[in-house]
Amino acid sequence: MKITILGPWGAYPAAGGATAGYLLEFNGNRVLLDCGSGVLSILQNYMPLNELGAVVISHTHHDHVADLGCLQYACIIDTDLNKRTKALPIYVAGLQPTGHNPYPSMEGSEVVPFFENEILHLHGMTFSFLKTFHGAYCLAMKIQSGSATIVYTADTYYDDSLIGFCADADLLIAETSFYAGQDAKKYGHMNSEEVGHLAQMAKVKKVVLTHLPHFGDIADFEDEVRVKFRGEVVLAATGLQFEV
Repeated sequence: MKITILGPWGAYPAAGGATAGYLLEFNGNRVLLDCGSGVLSILQNYMPLNELGAVVISHTHHDHVADLGCLQYACIIDTDLNKRTKALPIYVAGLQPTGHNPYPSMEGSEVVPFFENEILHLHGMTFSFLKTFHGAYCLAMKIQSGSATIVYTADTYYDDSLIGFCADADLLIAETSFYAGQDAKKYGHMNSEEVGHLAQMAKVKKVVLTHLPHFGDIADFEDEVRVKFRGEVVLAATGLQFEV
């Protein structure tokens, strides 16, 4: 599996950047994890939109779904132009099937709610989920193919239950929204010290720090995580790619 960082920012994109978005590729198939602000523009540097096979949305906060409606419009256009022959499945965590649905299915796309007890099998990859600790219903994702495992925490404050879910991952993509010593929990997020502890206790091979803040010096994150974690630490940036 290969994953490309499209958007490393939390809350809003830095100039020319994007919030949460990650392109997952396996055996020629492409799945988008989250679709935040600016993601759609950056995604097209790597592939035409009509070749996207599925989308999995961790939760419906704006910095994770801001470009989703525009992606659906692209699906309408590509379908009308015969560039897309199958509706794009868009899996949205916690979306209720009744009542007002802010993300209805459209021509060329099908919105599918999913929940923490479900397993998704997408293009040879198995997705399992853990309900995280955040203001909205949010699911961390474990993606496995063969012996390879990627875990994406999505948004969460630290809790010991994350350790078992992340255990032995080849790659942990962890939200790191605050600096060591700062109280991230009250915002539903983790700080760098907590990410380091999680990575060390879960015995992951590599941790990528994402969902980055717009204050302080984010270069400090790597050293702060290494206080707790003895494995490889990488600060997320648009265009970075990882293979497991």
